[in-house]
Amino acid sequence: MKYTTLTMNGKDYKLRLGAAHIEQLEKHLGGRNPLDIMMGAEDGNLPSLTGTLRILHAAMLKFQHGVSFADVQNLYDEYVDEGNTYMDLLPHLIEVFQVSGFFKQAPAMGEVTGAANQ
Repeated sequence: MKYTTLTMNGKDYKLRLGAAHIEQLEKHLGGRNPLDIMMGAEDGNLPSLTGTLRILHAAMLKFQHGVSFADVQNLYDEYVDEGNTYMDLLPHLIEVFQVSGFFKQAPAMGEVTGAANQ
């Protein structure tokens, strides 16, 4: 099974969006496709932190059973405390979409729209 690995705070997390988690995520995002949240970056509209962390949380659920959204918020706070930034996290989420079957190869941020529509 495909997945991508994100190291946060010295621990490796396997990430992948399964169908059930995508469905739950869409409900949290008001019915929006999660990739749509990321595509706004191409127009200079960064995804909200809440949306970004919801995507990360959903991607963690397949392999980190029982992780809560509050756990992800705390992980993010620690991630930033270690010198990482919000912008450092975004490329990892693009990889999540790739291994989750949204597109074949991770596009540059400006290519997300074209790849998602193929």
